[in-house]
Amino acid sequence: MKVDKKYKGFDISIPSQLNLVIALFSLFLMIFLLRLASMNHSWGVLIFCALCFSFIGNTTFSLLHEAVHSNFHKNKNINYLMGNILAAFFPTGFSFQKRCHLNHHRQNRTDFEMFEAYHEKDSRLLKSSMLYSILTGIYWTNPPIGALWLLLSPKTLLHSPFAGKDHYEVGRLGGAGMLRNFLNLSPKEMRAMRLEILFSLLIQISLFMFLDINLLGWIACYAGFAIQWSGLQYADHAYSVRDIRDGAWNLKVNPITKAFFLNYHDHLAHHQHPHVPWIHLPKFVDNAGRVGFWSIYLRMWKGLEKVSQQAPKPIDPEFEALIDQENFSS
Repeated sequence: MKVDKKYKGFDISIPSQLNLVIALFSLFLMIFLLRLASMNHSWGVLIFCALCFSFIGNTTFSLLHEAVHSNFHKNKNINYLMGNILAAFFPTGFSFQKRCHLNHHRQNRTDFEMFEAYHEKDSRLLKSSMLYSILTGIYWTNPPIGALWLLLSPKTLLHSPFAGKDHYEVGRLGGAGMLRNFLNLSPKEMRAMRLEILFSLLIQISLFMFLDINLLGWIACYAGFAIQWSGLQYADHAYSVRDIRDGAWNLKVNPITKAFFLNYHDHLAHHQHPHVPWIHLPKFVDNAGRVGFWSIYLRMWKGLEKVSQQAPKPIDPEFEALIDQENFSS
């Protein structure tokens, strides 16, 4: 299907070749840093590898995010293939990540995604644990653990308190929202999703078997990535207006960081226009309305705040269509 490359008067064509080059180079660097961290266990080397990996890992995640939105490559098959490879280095499953992430777009700033705030029905202990798991990087473990759980026993995952089954407070930690409608998947869709997760698992096992990567080096690198990734995933939403489409920030960071994250900090623009590739997002940003990343991030460390705004209105059909839009031309 031929896709219109213009949107609101702007070119929004997918930078397919650039994405491929960045992806291959970033994946090479991730493997190099994992190998370097595994060969030398001095604190200096481990800290260096963790710091570098935290940036490069977020580059690959940003490209995974593009693939999830069908914006990595104009060819659907290449988008799918690279989406699976990039997902393996998170690690998670591609379709698992895609379904969870698009659910996030559909229910942004609803009660299931208000991690910085609480109301009377909440468990303050559980909500505080969730907030500080985000700030310390522990939250990063949710996608890999959730994917493995789905691989091994989808029925127990989807009927667990984490998925909101008979346990409101635990479901409010995010799982009930992300896993919404998973029970409606056909057996064929579920098998495909589990095979993708198995592919990611085999990639990770291969890193240890054939590249002599060890657990300490792996943990050092992924811990650095987890802390940076996890903090940003919610700093770009915390305290924003309770609106499904407008509930995010265009964050102010230094240009080098923004380059590594492929404009991921232009997050309000992304939520308003989820079908627009990363390279075009600055066209949809009002720079005067940017908010400093550190002001949001440090405020989160002060702890939960009470919900002070009404829940957002339900998602409208026009925006629902933008979330699912594919920009493939072949």
